[in-house]
Amino acid sequence: MKRARFLFLCLALFVAPSARAQSRIYVSGDLFAEITRMSRSTVTPDDIGLSNSAPVDGVTGGGGARVGAFFSPEFSLEFGVDLGKTISDEQTLSVPIPAGIVFPFPVPQFQSRTSTRFTAMSVLAGYHPPARGRVHAGFRGGISLMHTERTSSSASVSSSFVFTSIPPFTMVVPSLSVVTRDLTTIANGLTATLAAEAAIEASRHFAVVPEMRVHAGGLGGFVLRPGVAARWLW
Repeated sequence: MKRARFLFLCLALFVAPSARAQSRIYVSGDLFAEITRMSRSTVTPDDIGLSNSAPVDGVTGGGGARVGAFFSPEFSLEFGVDLGKTISDEQTLSVPIPAGIVFPFPVPQFQSRTSTRFTAMSVLAGYHPPARGRVHAGFRGGISLMHTERTSSSASVSSSFVFTSIPPFTMVVPSLSVVTRDLTTIANGLTATLAAEAAIEASRHFAVVPEMRVHAGGLGGFVLRPGVAARWLW
């Protein structure tokens, strides 16, 4: 029994340094383009912005940072934060006039602005097939905490009556004013994330990594992020 314990201890002391030697820690910084495609309902014709109820589609950019480890040449685990820039849209819309108000003049207009920004904090497990020369492909999957911040503007007409004296009469004159408001909505939810990469090894400790990431589920659409990362390994 003592001999078995001794052999097990020797084996553990031998295997542990070998496992540590196979593991490689890395950090990376990345730049990406961001393409968003969101679900929406469309009203035609839309003079007062009824269709402007979902995050706008668009193309922008962003960047982030990641830290991870290769536990073997085939398997890795990564944590990263990627921040997209704000996607903005601006339209000239007519101010909705309340029912029952007769407006004899041209309907006033206002500048409707909508902006959306996505920030992803991701935990991804990776599988990396055997390298071909200096190119090491990889496929990752996991979940992301997606922080979505959206701001939209709207306008409405408020009415009142002003009593004006024009001797010998007193007249009641309707007064209309346009009120604009900005609404900011912040949402946090989990999304599924898939990624593919092709690490080009410049040396044992540095690689350039073209990649493609897709965030979908819980967003009402998907966010596509093609980019490139610089990776330092130890």
